[in-house]
Amino acid sequence: MLPWIREHIVDAWHSRKSSRAQRRSLILSSIRSGVPENRNNAMLMPSSSTLETFTIKIISLEGSVFETTVKPEFTIEKVKTTAMKHFYDQDESKTASSFRLVHANNFKVLDDDHKLTEEDCQNFDELLLSEIRPLEGKENLSKENLKGPTEDEILNATADLPIKNPSRPMPNSSCPVDFQQEIHKILITLVQASAKILMYSPDADKFYKNIRERLETRYKPPSDPKAVKYLMDMGFTENKVIKALRLRKMNTAEALEWLIEHEDDEDEEDLQLPVLDLDSIMAGPSTSDETGSSIEPNLINIVALTLESFRQYKKLEFKPSPKIVHSLQEMGFEEKKIIEALKVTGNNQSNACEWLLGERRRSLQDLDEGIKPEEPIYKAIMTNPHIQLSLTNPKFLHAYLSILETPSSTNLWINDPEVSPVLSQIFKTYHAEKHALDMGQFNS
Repeated sequence: MLPWIREHIVDAWHSRKSSRAQRRSLILSSIRSGVPENRNNAMLMPSSSTLETFTIKIISLEGSVFETTVKPEFTIEKVKTTAMKHFYDQDESKTASSFRLVHANNFKVLDDDHKLTEEDCQNFDELLLSEIRPLEGKENLSKENLKGPTEDEILNATADLPIKNPSRPMPNSSCPVDFQQEIHKILITLVQASAKILMYSPDADKFYKNIRERLETRYKPPSDPKAVKYLMDMGFTENKVIKALRLRKMNTAEALEWLIEHEDDEDEEDLQLPVLDLDSIMAGPSTSDETGSSIEPNLINIVALTLESFRQYKKLEFKPSPKIVHSLQEMGFEEKKIIEALKVTGNNQSNACEWLLGERRRSLQDLDEGIKPEEPIYKAIMTNPHIQLSLTNPKFLHAYLSILETPSSTNLWINDPEVSPVLSQIFKTYHAEKHALDMGQFNS
């Protein structure tokens, strides 16, 4: 057994050695002749044009492979006919004219009239037998053929069909109440609730003093004679100048802007500034409750006075809407009575119209009050946990009062990292509740 294995190993070694020697001699000869080795290898491989016959593989649509021997001068048509006879000899529905040959390596469609050598078909190449799809007739795209049915034709054709999804009227998405006015009422409610809660805080006296100082500063008469004289030299009356300075917190530039804007206002009772005697109201013996006992100065009372001051200054800031005045004048009302009605109703056109027609209901007036506890919005706002927590924080009481006093300060507080989330929650809760109410009215 061992001698037999040894003989086979020796034969394999000699065979490998002889092949390596042939390879070495071939490389040396190519170096001497200056011809690259790969070119020599190519020269060693016989070309299809030099062969009398060579083999090609043809693959059908079904994946069958037909290997046949061909001559270089054979045409593509002849090769295709041979393949069709092999694959579909019994199927008369498939003819050679409905097929073509595609070179699998070059992805090239072969011309039936060319020879194999002209299409560069080599030994053992693969050709795909592909079916030729018939050309569809060109559609008539005239305007007459593209014209769709008319609306009457559609209605006549679908008249007997049952209506499965009848169209429903969409609810009115417009908000009937001014958003700013509603938010104003919500903030008043939150301020009143926060004052009741913070009143029992250990720091209630400090909160009381801070709000009282702000209120006293607001009602403090102008102490800058130069600013008063400067504005009076421009032709404005003293009462009007003092009013402008107090409304604009002694800012001369803003006071001048207000004077120019209200230049045509009557210089009568509208210029009377509100007067609050804080000492007599908050701690005087004349002020008492229903039982006759004096009212102690506390956070609830000072907040109530602050809200009252806001109401009074809001009336001083009133300016009738020219558009509403013109609209009511076209109805036949006098301009003076229109302005009075708009002042009572807060520039509300529909309420002012009813007021001018003789209605004197309290609901028509611009009541600067909070929302009522029985309203759904009140319940939605006051039951929100985030808003409830804000009522225990004096910073939010200050923020709500600041927004009520100057609505433009909302832009300042909306950027506060602590106040902003709660304000956003108030706005979202309000809109969600209003939408639910509107949809409920629509469905009913």
